[in-house]
Amino acid sequence: MERLGQLLSGTARLITLVGPGGIGKTRLAAEALRSLHRGEQRPVYWSGLADIERDSDTVEQDVLRSVGRTDVTDPSTLDVLVRSFTDGAGADRSILVLDNCEHVLAGVGRVVTALLGAVPGLTILATSREPIGWVDEYLLTVPPLPPRHALELFRQRAELTGRPIPDEPGVLTIAAQICRHVDHSPLFIRLAAARLRHRSAAMVLGELTGDADDKRMRWSHSARSGIDVRHRGVYDVLAWSFELCSEPERRLLERMSVFAAGYETDSAESLRNGIDLDAVVAVCADPVLPAEQVEHLLERLVERSLVATHITETRARWYLVESVRVFAWGRLRRHDPDLASRLAGRHRRYYRDRVVAGQSLRYGPREQAWLAWARSSWDNILLGIEPGPVDPGEAMIGLETAGVLLSRWIPFRAASVLGWHALWRGRGGYAGRLFDGCAATDYLPGPDPRLCLRDTADSANGLPAAVEWIWGLELMLIGIDPRAITVLERASRKFAASGDRVGAERSEVLLALASAVLGDQEEALASTERYLLRSESSGSPMSLSWAQIARAVALAEHGRVEEAMEMTHLVLTRYGAEEDTWTTNWAVGAHIMALARLLTDRAHSTRAAADLAADTARLIGGYKAGHRSVGIEIDGIPMVAAGLRRAAAAACAVIGEQAYAAAERDGAVFEPESGELPRFAAATPPPAITATPRSQAPQLTCGLWSALSRAEREVAVFAAAGWPNSAIADERHSSVRTVDAQVASIRQKLMISSRNDIVRYVPDELAERVRCYASECRRGRRSARRSAQRQV
Repeated sequence: MERLGQLLSGTARLITLVGPGGIGKTRLAAEALRSLHRGEQRPVYWSGLADIERDSDTVEQDVLRSVGRTDVTDPSTLDVLVRSFTDGAGADRSILVLDNCEHVLAGVGRVVTALLGAVPGLTILATSREPIGWVDEYLLTVPPLPPRHALELFRQRAELTGRPIPDEPGVLTIAAQICRHVDHSPLFIRLAAARLRHRSAAMVLGELTGDADDKRMRWSHSARSGIDVRHRGVYDVLAWSFELCSEPERRLLERMSVFAAGYETDSAESLRNGIDLDAVVAVCADPVLPAEQVEHLLERLVERSLVATHITETRARWYLVESVRVFAWGRLRRHDPDLASRLAGRHRRYYRDRVVAGQSLRYGPREQAWLAWARSSWDNILLGIEPGPVDPGEAMIGLETAGVLLSRWIPFRAASVLGWHALWRGRGGYAGRLFDGCAATDYLPGPDPRLCLRDTADSANGLPAAVEWIWGLELMLIGIDPRAITVLERASRKFAASGDRVGAERSEVLLALASAVLGDQEEALASTERYLLRSESSGSPMSLSWAQIARAVALAEHGRVEEAMEMTHLVLTRYGAEEDTWTTNWAVGAHIMALARLLTDRAHSTRAAADLAADTARLIGGYKAGHRSVGIEIDGIPMVAAGLRRAAAAACAVIGEQAYAAAERDGAVFEPESGELPRFAAATPPPAITATPRSQAPQLTCGLWSALSRAEREVAVFAAAGWPNSAIADERHSSVRTVDAQVASIRQKLMISSRNDIVRYVPDELAERVRCYASECRRGRRSARRSAQRQV
């Protein structure tokens, strides 16, 4: 809105709002002109073109009617239209709106060229699903609603049906998911909300499967009037755009529906969004749709607002949003089911081949490029695995892909989605039974091999390398058993002897971690140093990161905290930007161990220790949430759970149980894939260390302040200065209700009965700011100086 207002007040001659149907182009144009009218008195003429027949030559007459000329019978209508804008005072300061241009682009182009050439001061604002094509056209893409605004609109429209959305977390989550499935499109949100009249929100969500049984194409608006015929339903919106496409464009759009849906995002490095041109060509091209035409057709579909792009500094990726994909896939299956089946097979094989090729790149210099591809392609990889083709040969393609993934130690969501090991889900008993089942084979002698098996940890046995590896993992994670070191050493040797480089490497990773946690000081430090040196020379960033994590754990366990935090900082800063939640979560875990050792062994200034304890609690909350996001319950993994309990106890000893619990809840809100948790951990350095023994540390009463969130600390400073909640809300650009809730939370966390007591808990370094704000409050000012430092 702001940018459009600037363009209308500036020198732009033709401004075109482009975007898919129902995105809000017309509404945005009207709102911008209303805002402009409050500051500038300029004539505005609105010409709605939606009802004109496709490729009609009557555009000029319709525009003439918009400027009040209904008496024109001269065939040279365009000349009359030009004179209408050049005759009369102030005409050259006019704004002409051409609404819904995409189906009459040729006629609109003639009008635009003639008017802008003859009327120097005229501004034309157009809305269209694709550009007009004028030489100096300024394109302004109208994006979907932000998630928060989409949810607000859904709730507003739900109110109109008499079925409002309550303020219950579960229902709000369902509502937000509905908005996401309908691409945050204002029109589609309205259609979804209209469904609430006869069904629950959960039932509406159930209609949005994104697959063959998706029902959104049957949705229609219940209103009998006031609705554009092109906007009566999701199908009508998309069919209008589809009919404007050429035959090759339609063909490519239908074929692209074989890929997973994408979504609008503001993140330049967002995961799982879009496909490369190579993938489109490999899957969609054939003699009927030649490969050399694909790129041009893709660009045309983007201009028609049917295909979206995700552009970073180094590449462009293409995708269909979910509603377009459902529309196109439905058409393809109805009109040519055999082609739909063949394309699904091509898609399955393309991603199978790319996954298999990654085997040879693992633990080498090119592994990061492959992992980046795998993350961005993950939804399509799963699409090739999850469906159950009737043809056994096709099913085997998906199983082969899954088998390759299961054979690798994939450091991201594959671990939970594919369930590569029951131990990571805390199912230690089930994992133990699986392992005991190995003893029922011919690998071990004796009347009951299962009894013999558990006694062979320290000696050679005939178990395969993979079974040894699983056993070592069980001993480490579930049993916290030092024999895990011996078993994992044996697994590594067996993998190496068989030429399985991937198996040997993953055994080495676990061996380093087991040595760090379960070995004595000499073994822990020596083993992790060897692995670190070898990883540094391997050229593998992934191997190096896990070596640094293992080394950090060993250093923290044995009191070398500063060195440990240097190691974790390297991993956190490297992977925080790459959204590798698996690696970063383990780096955060090592960081937590170092912080816990620091809190346990040494004393600091009162405020520094309290801040450090609160930050440790937040990291623990984020660490647990991050593992839950990939299907791992920390409480079911004794080795990890024990380490977190020690860290929590160290933090509680400093700030108390109530403040600790509040801080851990704050940390649990970190979005696992946003990179917030590793950035927060990397920004949590140790405080200045004193030589004071822990037993001589002073009482840490300021720990309660550390339990406040950043926003609550800012509000607390204003409240301590005597500002009323309404003034605080005005200063922070929030609602009074929000500030009321924040002040109530502050009182609860500080364990005080009155807001007047807040000032007693404000740290010394903020006292001057409190005095400054208090002085301004007494003078009746409601805004603090913007130059004041905001770090609380």
